[in-house]
Amino acid sequence: MKVTLITLNYNGAKSTIKLLESLQNQTDSDFAVIVADNGSSDIQQLTDYSADKPIHIIENGANLGFAGGNNPALHYAFQNEANPAKSDGVNWVVLINNDTWVESNFIAHLKANLSVKKGIVGLPLDEGNRIAHAGRIEWLKPTLQHCESEIRNQKLEKCIFYPIGGGLAISKEAYEKLGGLDENYFLYFEDADYSKRACEARVPVEFISKPIIHHAVSQTTNKIGSPLLLRYHYRNALYFNFKNAPLVYKVMAIFWSIFIFVKQLVKILIGKNPAESRAIVAGIIDFYQERMGRISQKIKVGIECEQIEGKIWGVGKIISKLLENISSRAELEKDFEFHLYFKSEIPKLSFLDNPIFHKKIISQPFQHKSFVLYYYLFLPINLWFERLDVMFFPNYMLPIIFFGNSLVMLTEDIYYEMRSKQQKLQHRLAYRVFATWAKWQADKIMAISETSKKELTRLFDIEPNRIVVNHLAVDSIKIDPPSETGNWKLETVDYLLFVGQAFPRRHLKESLLAFEKIANDFTDLKFIAIGPDKYQVPTVKHLVERINTKLGREAIIHKDYVEQGELNQLYAGAKALIYISDREAFGLPPLEALSFGVLPIIADNPLGHELLGDNAIFISNPNSVDSIADGLREAMTNSALHEKIKENASELVNRYTWLAHTDRFLNIIKSMTHE
Repeated sequence: MKVTLITLNYNGAKSTIKLLESLQNQTDSDFAVIVADNGSSDIQQLTDYSADKPIHIIENGANLGFAGGNNPALHYAFQNEANPAKSDGVNWVVLINNDTWVESNFIAHLKANLSVKKGIVGLPLDEGNRIAHAGRIEWLKPTLQHCESEIRNQKLEKCIFYPIGGGLAISKEAYEKLGGLDENYFLYFEDADYSKRACEARVPVEFISKPIIHHAVSQTTNKIGSPLLLRYHYRNALYFNFKNAPLVYKVMAIFWSIFIFVKQLVKILIGKNPAESRAIVAGIIDFYQERMGRISQKIKVGIECEQIEGKIWGVGKIISKLLENISSRAELEKDFEFHLYFKSEIPKLSFLDNPIFHKKIISQPFQHKSFVLYYYLFLPINLWFERLDVMFFPNYMLPIIFFGNSLVMLTEDIYYEMRSKQQKLQHRLAYRVFATWAKWQADKIMAISETSKKELTRLFDIEPNRIVVNHLAVDSIKIDPPSETGNWKLETVDYLLFVGQAFPRRHLKESLLAFEKIANDFTDLKFIAIGPDKYQVPTVKHLVERINTKLGREAIIHKDYVEQGELNQLYAGAKALIYISDREAFGLPPLEALSFGVLPIIADNPLGHELLGDNAIFISNPNSVDSIADGLREAMTNSALHEKIKENASELVNRYTWLAHTDRFLNIIKSMTHE
C-alpha cells in the first residue's frame, strides 16, 4: 500500500517543519509527503528544509484557502504518474493540518487501519482537552461541533458525522468518484460538504480510533481575526445548508438568515459588539449575492464626496486633498480599495482617474438631485450592499439608516449652528438630528485639532476615546507675488487679505471698520476679502461701498470666490492675513498664509496658539474695532515680526502636510478594522 500525506502551509513554516520532522522519524518510511504552499512569505524556510529530503513542494502562488490549496496536491498525488504514491494497489492520500505532529508509529498504524477501509476515513485528533473523532452535521448552525466519542460506521442515508479535514484520508476510488474539495468555501465546512457528497455518491464514510494526530487548534485561522472568521462561518453555513440540507431545512434557512440579519442590525444600533455583527451581516449578504471563495482582505473604505462636485470650499478641500494624496501613493493599492460616492456628477479631477478609486453616482428617481434624499436615504441604502470596512462621512452628519462601521468628521461649529437662528430651520433640524446621531452612533469621531477634540468632548459629551485627531494641512507652494490678479492691478500695492466664508464669528465687519480707521494713515493700502457674505442680513457689499465712498478710492475689494491658483497669488502678495474668528475647529487660512511667509492676524484663543505658537498677531477682543485696528497697524509697521514669520514659517508649516494628514487618516482606518 502506498500512502501520501498532504499538508497545507500558509505563513506557518515553523509549525509545518515541526510536523515534517515528526514524519521523518517514522518506523515505516514507505510513504510520500507533499507540502502545498498557499503563497506564503516563509516558503524559503520550507524549501531550505526540504532540499535534501523526499518532500515535494507544490507552490500555489496565492492564498487559495483550504480546498483550493489542497486540490492541486490531491490531483498530483492521484493523477501524476511520476508520483511515488502511484501504484497498482490501493492508494490513500491523507490531508493533515500543518499545525500538528505525529508519533513515530503513525504511518505503521495508519496503513494497518486503512488496509481494511474504503471510501473516505476520519482520523482522530488530539485537541489537548479531548480526542475529536469526527464532526457532527447540524442544520441551521453557523459552526459544526467536533465529537469526542469514537464513531463507528454510519448509515449513508443519515450521514450525521463527517471526517474532520485536519485528518482526512481519501482513497483513490473515492477521489475518482468525488473529485476535489469545493473551493467555494475557501475556509470552513469543506470537510462536512465532502462527506455529504460522499454519502450521496454511495461512497463509504468511515472512522478509525488510531493513529492519533496531535493538533494545536486553529493556529492558522486565529491569525485572520475574529470578525472575518464570523463572516466566513455565516456565509458558508448558508451555502452548506442550501446545498446539502433536506428541503424543509432549505426553506427554514431563508427565515433563519433573515432573523440573524435583523438581530445583528439591532445589536449594531445598540452598540453591542458592532464589529462582529457587521461581519455576520456581510457574510449573509455575501451568500445571497453569490460572492463565494476568498473574501478580499483589502480594506474597503467608502468616502462621501458630494462636497467636491462644485466649487470646493472647506470640507470639499479636505476631501480633494485627501484623495489627491491617496492617488499619489501606488503602494496603497495592495492593501486598500476606495469607494467614492457622488450625488450628481463625478468631477473632472485628474487624480480621480486612478484605478484605486471606485466611483459611483447614487441614482435618484427624480430629475432634481436632492441632497436630502441622496444623503439620508439613497446613499445609506446603497451602502447596505457595498461590504465596506469603514465609511467616512466628512460632512458632520451620520444617516440614521446606515449600519456600517463609520468615521464621521465633526466640529464644534455644528453645535452652535444647530442652535443658531441665522441658520435655516431645515438646516438646524438636520444638524440636530444627524449630527446628534453621529455623536451617539459613529464608531469614531474625527476632530481636526486637539482644541476641537476638547470642545467636542465638552459640548457634545462624547467620550474622549471615541475621538481621533487628524490635523488638517496646507500646500507648500512657492510663487511670486502678483503684478496683476484677475481684473485687479496690484503692482507695488500693499494689501491685507481676508479669506473664508464671512460668518459673523469671523468678524469681517469689524475688520473692515478697523481698516477704515487706519486707511488714511496708509493711503496706498488695500483690503481684499474673498468669501461669500454669511451674515443673516447681507452686510459686506453695502459696508464696502460706504467705506470706499468715504475714502474716495477703491480701497476694499470683495469677491465671493476665486480659483485656487488666483488665491495662491493673493496669499503670496499679501501684507498680512486677517482671520479673527471667535472659534474654529482648525481654520486653514492662517496656516495657508504662513506657508507663503505671510503674517496672520487672528483671535487670541487656544486653537491659534496650538497651531501657530506665537507666530501671529493675536487680537484679545475680536468685537472691538479699536483692538483690531491696533493689530492692523502693528502688521503694517512691525518689520521685525514679519522677518520672524518668514524665518519660522517653513518649519511650522512642515508639521501640517497633506501627506501626514493622509497617513493619519489611513492609520485611523486600520485601527477601526482591527479593533
